[in-house]
Amino acid sequence: MEFKYIAILLCLILGVFLSLKEWRRSNKARLIWRLAASYLAIVCFALFIFPISYQVKRAERPHELNVLTEGVSKDTINSLKGRIVTTDVRFDQALKVPRLSLLPDLSYFLKSQPDLNHLNIYGYGLPAAQLAELKDYQLNFHPAAQPEGLISGNWNSRLSDAEQLTLQGVYHHSGALPVKLFLQGLGANLDSVTIKTKGEHTFSLKGRPKQSGRAVYQVIALQGKDTLANEPVPVQVQPAAPLKVLMLAAYPDFEYKFLKDWFFEKKYPVIFRSRISKDKYSTDFLNTERSNVNKVTVTLLSKIDVLILDEDELAALSGAELAAINTAVDGGLGLFFRLTGLKASSAIGRSFSRYESPGLKNKSLTIGFPGEERLFHPLPFEQLLFLKPGINDQPLVVENTGKVLVNSRISGMGKVVAALVPATYHWLLNGQAADYSAFWSEIMTHTARKTYLSESWVMEPAKPMARQRLNITVDQSAANKAALVALNGSRLSPLQNPELPFQWQATSWATEEGWNRMSINGKTEFFYVYREKDWKTENQVAKLKVTSTFIKAQEKSRKSLETSVLIEKPVSLWWFFIPFLIAVTFLWYETKLL
Repeated sequence: MEFKYIAILLCLILGVFLSLKEWRRSNKARLIWRLAASYLAIVCFALFIFPISYQVKRAERPHELNVLTEGVSKDTINSLKGRIVTTDVRFDQALKVPRLSLLPDLSYFLKSQPDLNHLNIYGYGLPAAQLAELKDYQLNFHPAAQPEGLISGNWNSRLSDAEQLTLQGVYHHSGALPVKLFLQGLGANLDSVTIKTKGEHTFSLKGRPKQSGRAVYQVIALQGKDTLANEPVPVQVQPAAPLKVLMLAAYPDFEYKFLKDWFFEKKYPVIFRSRISKDKYSTDFLNTERSNVNKVTVTLLSKIDVLILDEDELAALSGAELAAINTAVDGGLGLFFRLTGLKASSAIGRSFSRYESPGLKNKSLTIGFPGEERLFHPLPFEQLLFLKPGINDQPLVVENTGKVLVNSRISGMGKVVAALVPATYHWLLNGQAADYSAFWSEIMTHTARKTYLSESWVMEPAKPMARQRLNITVDQSAANKAALVALNGSRLSPLQNPELPFQWQATSWATEEGWNRMSINGKTEFFYVYREKDWKTENQVAKLKVTSTFIKAQEKSRKSLETSVLIEKPVSLWWFFIPFLIAVTFLWYETKLL
């Protein structure tokens, strides 16, 4: 028999004995009080032997692990208590902290340590894939300060030789001295911009590639003689498909003549029709077969990418021809028409508002593309007529004070472009062929009918690095045909998207830095794999944002991750000793003195 049961039995026997003793006592005065005091003394004595306790809830102190990532300071590391680990091999080698442990696989380590339930992340944070594996843990993020440099950069990496390379990004400047950004290609500076004030600044750098094929340009950040950044900008320049051009002139002039010759030199198929009188025309067919173009029909325009005509010729067309033009533009045709005066003589011309500005009288005309610092060489004539863009319009060419000279708007699937630049051929006469080519290449690229590929692909991440997982998505017009995808000669097995049957998805790994080859349905494509040091600031800021967003999304569920335990707290013996003392004192006092 256990001791506690023996003690309880003895207390009960003692209680019975004291009760009988009090009942047999001759003096019955204060009997109830003596019995109560006797029972209280026995109970308190029993509680001396077996003290009671009560349970309280207390939040369990989490078992923490400190995870260090790039960007954490040495002072922060020195102030940390407990175990510190990192998953970055290069970071571990650079720090050389004795108590820092390297964990190649953080998720695997945590599964082997079930007591760990709280992670403190220091530095720039972890990539999204690694964070997804930590969704069941309580996370606390201590972010590093945002680094200085190129924190974002995007550009049209696949373009034709008629297109302009446009790099747009964000630079974070925290120093006192200005920083100059250069877009450099094949040893030549194509564009530059200067950042003078602190903070985040958006920028745009543009340049026109001089060659076809694959090349790696650079965006360089200089502060005085110090190079703060030198990031690769890989581009692929393909020869532009020749545009099919139809030119309709109310009368031939030098602008039409030089433009026609420029199209011919670029091997564009060109049909030029000049009106002699009503229903009589002079026609030229360059790089194309002869055909009947006396009437403008939908069939004729369906074979054309760009229709160029002046406002006088537009006004002379019949109603059926105008209807054919409107139908073709809505179907994707690009329409470029030259405005000649303040008063509109056609319905399309009336849709573009014009106004006169005498401020440029007797001055040469200097023009450029909106948002670009570079301007073309001045044209030797005064320009008093300008366009007033609407809310849905896109200005393409402006005068150096911002007045619009070429304006565009979307019409159905096509575009309508109106221009007030009457004589760009002066650039050719003055030996400035580069300006002429850049001007008309940009205008034609923007205006021409868009071609739609039978298949397209996209890769994530957009800037893949060596040993990084690649997610390739292929969209193709044939939904019932499996996409054939190969990477550097290795055949992949894409899976069809059950909700989008025309979409196929494949995964692989980036193995080689630089240009890599990919084959999609027999067509060779190329993509660039970056080095780990390339666009490093952008990757650091991306980790900061991804980690912060992930932690905030977890805040709602953080309470459910907290645990609590029931703690046994004994009741103080003083609570029993004092009543015991009072009870036995009363019994003694009552017997001796009362």
